[in-house]
Amino acid sequence: MQAVNFLYLSQEEVIAAGGLDMDGTLAMVEDTFRLWGKGDYVQPTKPAIRWGPPITENTRGRVIAMPAYIGGDIDMLGIKWIPSMPMNPVKHGIPRACALIVLNDPYTGVPVAVMDGTVISAMRTGAASGVAAKYLAKQDASILGLVGAGVQNRTQLMAISRTIPALKEVRVFDVNQDKARGFCEDMATQVQPALRAVGSAREAIEGTDAFVTATVSSEAYVQPDWIKDGALHIEISSWDTHPSALVIYDKIFVDDWKTIKHGAKHVSARAVVEGVIPESRISGELGEIVAGTKPGRETDKEKILFNPIGLPVNDVSEATRIFRVAKEKGIGRTLPLWEKPIWV
Repeated sequence: MQAVNFLYLSQEEVIAAGGLDMDGTLAMVEDTFRLWGKGDYVQPTKPAIRWGPPITENTRGRVIAMPAYIGGDIDMLGIKWIPSMPMNPVKHGIPRACALIVLNDPYTGVPVAVMDGTVISAMRTGAASGVAAKYLAKQDASILGLVGAGVQNRTQLMAISRTIPALKEVRVFDVNQDKARGFCEDMATQVQPALRAVGSAREAIEGTDAFVTATVSSEAYVQPDWIKDGALHIEISSWDTHPSALVIYDKIFVDDWKTIKHGAKHVSARAVVEGVIPESRISGELGEIVAGTKPGRETDKEKILFNPIGLPVNDVSEATRIFRVAKEKGIGRTLPLWEKPIWV
């Protein structure tokens, strides 16, 4: 009877194993999107625990279970368990999200790793937008707008600054102006483009070549006439844009339409449900573009929306990268599951 052990990685150990290496994350996430586009994955619809309708996620919070298998050279099975409680930073002084990832051998099912998933979750979310920008932003895009100065837009900027090579200017707005200024000061040490805090969401969006909306707003504020021809809009949050605004976009891409449609809270799904646009106006999934089965941006005039929900396969693949680096470098602690199984 074989003993079973697994590797445990704290958040600090995840970081030591390359958790903040955005170049590594981008490469893994892009490869995972390619495998997604080829259909080399298994990913059931993720269940969510909510204390009310979807809008309560911005107040009371939620918990999501995100299981997946991803193939190719990654070849790993796993799950992320992620509570997200908006009041945590204010009331408890801890992050809004607190994730745990378990990786399992896809052939025996035994756990091979258990690790903090909070850093991984934030990094792979930013990297997904970075990959989207690589394929959907104009080649000469030089101005980026960020609405929201929280954790999400930190990793958005880390990724997008790498995949939009001509980027020169970043405009940042947050309802907390001190937070926006602090964001700019901190991120100026990590990225090349010049950062500037601005006084309104309109200033952060109008005239930009690409912009990201990543807030906890429960009311739509993005106005269609702010968005110039050729702009890429990445909507990470759910309520920043009103469904009626989607008529202005030439193309609308998602990461997983089946799950977005099932959840019915993302603006792309609400626009379809409310009859603003037909389902045929959803142009495709990012994985299809990366795999080369569907075109992305075709002209510099196209206004494009990317509205992701977040793929569990990206959590599993990025956790696999961290796990393999940790094993190679001897990072983490080996813990026993059993010395000898009680029943076989």
